Amino acid sequence: MLLGRRLLPFAETEMKDTVLESYLHSFAEQYEISSLKDDEKFEHFVNFCIVSKQYPRNFDFEDASLGGGDDAGLDGAAVIINGIFVTTPEQVREVAKRNGYLDVDFYLIQSKSSSKFKGDQVGTFLFGVKSLFDEAPSMPENDSIQKLRRIREAVYELSIQFTKLPSLNMYFVTTGEWKDPDPIRGRAARELRELGQRKMLSNQDLHFIDADKLKSIFRELQRRVVKEIRLDYQTALPEMDGVTRSFLGALRAKDFVLLLSDDEGNLQKSLFYDNVRDFQGHNAVNREIHETLSNPVKQTRLALLNNGVTIISKQIEQIGSKLKLSDFQVVNGCQTSNIVFEQRAILSEQTYVPVKIIETNDPDIITEVVEATNSQTEVKREAFESLRPFHKELEEYYNSRTKKSAFPIYYERRSKQYQHLPAIKPNHVITLAAQVKAYVATFLRQPHSNHRYYGELLDSYREKLFVAEHDPIGYYTSSLLFQRISHLFENRRIDRKYKDYKFHLMLLITSANVRTQALSGKEFNAQCEASLTAFDDRNRLLDFVTDATKRLDSVLAKSKLSSEVAVRSKEFTNLLVPNASKASAV
Repeated sequence: MLLGRRLLPFAETEMKDTVLESYLHSFAEQYEISSLKDDEKFEHFVNFCIVSKQYPRNFDFEDASLGGGDDAGLDGAAVIINGIFVTTPEQVREVAKRNGYLDVDFYLIQSKSSSKFKGDQVGTFLFGVKSLFDEAPSMPENDSIQKLRRIREAVYELSIQFTKLPSLNMYFVTTGEWKDPDPIRGRAARELRELGQRKMLSNQDLHFIDADKLKSIFRELQRRVVKEIRLDYQTALPEMDGVTRSFLGALRAKDFVLLLSDDEGNLQKSLFYDNVRDFQGHNAVNREIHETLSNPVKQTRLALLNNGVTIISKQIEQIGSKLKLSDFQVVNGCQTSNIVFEQRAILSEQTYVPVKIIETNDPDIITEVVEATNSQTEVKREAFESLRPFHKELEEYYNSRTKKSAFPIYYERRSKQYQHLPAIKPNHVITLAAQVKAYVATFLRQPHSNHRYYGELLDSYREKLFVAEHDPIGYYTSSLLFQRISHLFENRRIDRKYKDYKFHLMLLITSANVRTQALSGKEFNAQCEASLTAFDDRNRLLDFVTDATKRLDSVLAKSKLSSEVAVRSKEFTNLLVPNASKASAV
């Protein structure tokens, strides 16, 4: 079912902050959601700001959005487990199986475009939060809230694997000014006290975000990271092709903490985006680092006992012993960084962290450094997958097609490579995770598998994904359709009830346009070219979506399967597209 939306002017909302209003307009244009109602745009904007601070990777707005009828007072949510934004109960179980532990953070959001903090609205929000953590809901729940509940239940079913009790951070956001009124604080404290008595969480922190704070978060997410450090002990390395300059040195641990901190003194997680291992909690190695820092004598020997940290910066300006780093990332040493930051209160002036700092803009050198510095310990396949030659060729293929489409897409082989390029809209960037899921759903004809974590898909389809004999046009076609369908969902042109069936819709549309089962060859190429032309025509694509939703509704009704079962059922996929499983074996 396709939906139309009427654009409401800001005059009909209560937003009074003109700067925040301009940020919202800029965000809506960046992500091509200007056609949404203002409260929906604001909801996406808030979810983007709050979630991106904690999860500095691309994510689908729809995955964080909960708003609508029966939303239990919640507008947004993210469950981050071991550094992964999980969106299904199956992903919870897969992450636990792969890592052997669970480090869980819940983020729940309520956004109000009004300029007031109202006690009754805060109360409704907290009541919804408590209901989510009840054994049975205390209020009606829509499909998105029910799915979030199933994720929460899956988390606690695996409580034996907790590194600590899950944390809960709640955000109540308005466009006004927060003045810390006692009545609201008191009411919130009473509600949270009851939640804390359940002993389910390590913390339950409520954050009130006003217009100034929201603007600050958005500015921080948009700007380049620039920091200055004092490297008292340093040695310049010899000249190397492709490297502007590089240093070995020892950085005072307290200064290292400042390098890692954001404007509020919190760990700036976006600095580790290129790092192939997210923080792994208190495993054996990290416990050793923790114990070293906890011992005043051993702490001063950290530079001898630790392998150190590797930092790549796009620009370094040297002024004596000071280095000004612009657009830098920690590409090795995520574990050391997290433990040092965690223990920042006990660091002495005599404690140093060994560092290697490299200035380069050469993507091949960056790839080599990332791979070499992270090869000593076990890393999952998804960490190094995009470094393979196939992906470099795929990126070049994407780039070769930019002039053939009015709204081209770009393959992100290296994280953030298109950030700060105004001509490239963020929602036109295809990540490795999106590419995997798009191809699995369409040309491998397995949309029912996409509730799984993409790293699991890489393992399961290792012989069928990114094969040298595959025509790259298939990967491009699946990703372009993914981007176009996602855009229609984000702009509410497709009913949200089909949200969980996005990949099934993609299969239906692809199978109607690419009828050959081959994944290369003249016929496959010609049918993909014709599909790309059709997908670039918004009206034709909407017609395809209409046909696909009708087919989906009809087959679902006849199957007598519940929606929750059908979405991950191979049998349902075969009913939608006969012989889909057979085709995927090609």
